[in-house]
Amino acid sequence: MRKIIFLFIIISTLASCHTTQKSGEKIVFASILPLQYFTDQIVGDLYATEVMVPPGVGPETYNPTPRQMSKMAKASAFFANGLLGFEEAYVDKFKSINPNLLFINTSANVDLIHAEGHDHGDHQHEKGVDPHTWSSPEGARIIARNIFDGMVKVDPAHKETFQVNLDRLLAKIDSVDRAVEAILANIPSRTFMVFHPALGYFAREYNLKQLSIEFEGKIPTPGHIQQIVIEAKNQNITNILIQKEFDIENAEIIANETGSKVIEIDPLAYDWPIEMISLSHKMAGTK
Repeated sequence: MRKIIFLFIIISTLASCHTTQKSGEKIVFASILPLQYFTDQIVGDLYATEVMVPPGVGPETYNPTPRQMSKMAKASAFFANGLLGFEEAYVDKFKSINPNLLFINTSANVDLIHAEGHDHGDHQHEKGVDPHTWSSPEGARIIARNIFDGMVKVDPAHKETFQVNLDRLLAKIDSVDRAVEAILANIPSRTFMVFHPALGYFAREYNLKQLSIEFEGKIPTPGHIQQIVIEAKNQNITNILIQKEFDIENAEIIANETGSKVIEIDPLAYDWPIEMISLSHKMAGTK
């Protein structure tokens, strides 16, 4: 059964090409790649989607290109996470060239995780809130509905098409949820270690505990590393998850002390279903 679910997710996801240029001039923007994925599923072939921060570009170094500004001037909507500082930095600029641009906060109505606010260099956590709302199926469902609602405002004539696409997307998210639940059923430890705390919503949904190496948005101190090593040994943690854009040195120090493996993850990947399944296998040690 698990193989069938996983095969369904792969087939349905591969059907969505990452290059989302379509004919015509109907354009909507998403701030980050996971939001572009959800937007693509809702708009289908009716709109071209653009992403604010493309693959391989960190939010901290992002500057809109002339091509993006030209596209933004024609865009109907901008789908933002709503909690990332770099989004707000450019909203006024985008609205100045496109006063009719509809700004949609895709995190609206998510049960937010509140934490100590801090700057992570690549992005800020606004108002002490964990912004990674797309990292769980529960958050993904809400994001999908918020995108649907936004597109209905933009283009009410195609509400029925957007509804069909939304229903299809929600079914796909449900399949991911069931697959992840099955993969994590016999996970060796309910506590996992990650360099940057990007999986808080994922942990909450699947009754896991996120142990972050990064401390208050800064490089961990020797004392914090020592505490992490002790807890990792106590919790039987064998993998350390890290995003490719972060410094691997401290993760390797802890890995050497605990006999763990450093494993790369990509919570900002476009292909949300595949990344969720891959992440779950890495946590479970089955991939």
